Amino acid sequence: MTTSSYLYVALGDSIAEGHSAPNLQGFASQLTQHLNDHVGPFTLVNFGKKGLTSGRLASFLSSTSPHTHAVNQSSLTTLNIGGNDLLYAYVKFFLFGNPSIYGRTVQTYKNNLHHIYKQIRQFSRSPLYMFNQYNPFPHSRTANTWIPLFNKATTEVSNTWNVTVIDIEKIFRNRESKLINQYRTGRLTDIRFGSGSYPVHPNRLGHQMIAEAIWECLKGKKNSRTES
Repeated sequence: MTTSSYLYVALGDSIAEGHSAPNLQGFASQLTQHLNDHVGPFTLVNFGKKGLTSGRLASFLSSTSPHTHAVNQSSLTTLNIGGNDLLYAYVKFFLFGNPSIYGRTVQTYKNNLHHIYKQIRQFSRSPLYMFNQYNPFPHSRTANTWIPLFNKATTEVSNTWNVTVIDIEKIFRNRESKLINQYRTGRLTDIRFGSGSYPVHPNRLGHQMIAEAIWECLKGKKNSRTES
């Protein structure tokens, strides 16, 4: 990165990594292109990691690491986290049949998200945008119960830290078959344990929609500052 360029840091799981987008050119890469075309020279540092949970990300940010160094230098940070927390809760429920795992997962996620925001704000006051969770399984009672509660937790914690939440759930709602890679029936039974088949990631269009949602939010913030 040169002294005349800006830094965009993408924190999160496999969605941030660009999973299921052609050549891993997911929403973060697409947003960087928008920024380069319309704002100025931006360099992307993408810490998206397949399987990352909120607890693991909190640990990364709690110590001196490439994550903390990059966030300290960033002009823009996006965060998507929590999907794997829910996925692993479902796996535990599938194995052990204890429904209380979901409630405990939501509370642990809230605690982790508070910690993540605290750590980020220690290093940076630059714009930070969080995504809520879209529902890859809209025909599952369990998903329809717990994903809204998860998103409610995200909103509550984000409001406490004055972090803007991008409403990805609204964008994907009723468009799951068009925006999710390998979408089948929209039920949790579509997950095939041991096969690596998890129809949960955005496809090319899904990543594009996420990038456009962030871009529109950034433009709105810029316009509001110009008018004030």
